[in-house]
Amino acid sequence: MEWSKLKNIIIIMLAAVNLFLLVLVVHRQWESRSSYESAREDALAVLWETSRIRLEREILPEELDLTPMSVTRDPELEETQAAALLGELTASPPEALRYVGAKGAAQFYVDGEFSAEFRTGAYPLAGAEPEEFAVDLLATIGFEAQVMSTEESGGETVVTLRQCWEGTPVFDRTAVLVFRDEELKSIQRNVSYRLTGIPKQEGTEQPMNLVTLLMRFVDYVNRNSRVCNEITGFTAGYLLDSNAQSDPALLIPAWYVTTDQGSYFWNAITGEITPEG
Repeated sequence: MEWSKLKNIIIIMLAAVNLFLLVLVVHRQWESRSSYESAREDALAVLWETSRIRLEREILPEELDLTPMSVTRDPELEETQAAALLGELTASPPEALRYVGAKGAAQFYVDGEFSAEFRTGAYPLAGAEPEEFAVDLLATIGFEAQVMSTEESGGETVVTLRQCWEGTPVFDRTAVLVFRDEELKSIQRNVSYRLTGIPKQEGTEQPMNLVTLLMRFVDYVNRNSRVCNEITGFTAGYLLDSNAQSDPALLIPAWYVTTDQGSYFWNAITGEITPEG
């Protein structure tokens, strides 16, 4: 047989083998996806049959694509943030708790809590909306902010914002800014917290899948006699490890889950369910 004909036969055989392998891979992926979808449908049924909790299929999100991260306190970053808020610093004690500058004074704590009092005229709104102003100001200290709420009372406008990291919410890092007489007056203490450094990936541990977490929630509701008729939403994000004063601290992948009877945090690494508030 001529070499050219033999070569063509070999090419055809290789192409056939590659096609077969491709079909096999696609089929296995389809089977895996089919099994995955079936498990999710079964979880919805269990929610209803065991606890009478409704969850519409279209609300159920895709799996978390987040891994744990660590945050190490960075004193130099902290001083830079203080200067961004206060202007030229006139006092910054060794423990870096209280800073004083041209625009006022601010306090920064090891666990991420921070607060500030601003001098009159330091931060006039100059026609800007309080929400827009708050987002822009916090951006100067590396606090990527997402507006959560705005309340007006007694001549004050209070804007609550949540910190994000690369677009992903960090559920327990918030800042509360108070405006009065068309200017920023303060960042409230005891309710304002920030990340104390730059997050870095911490290992490769993968989050629990939603089917497992849904079953954990069923168990939690039944064991604790919680009232829940419907799950209404899921938001992917991070929770800071409950031992927030440890250094480095851990950012843990989590879901913020809303229901008709309150909201919950689902720790996607440990499976712990915690009601908000």
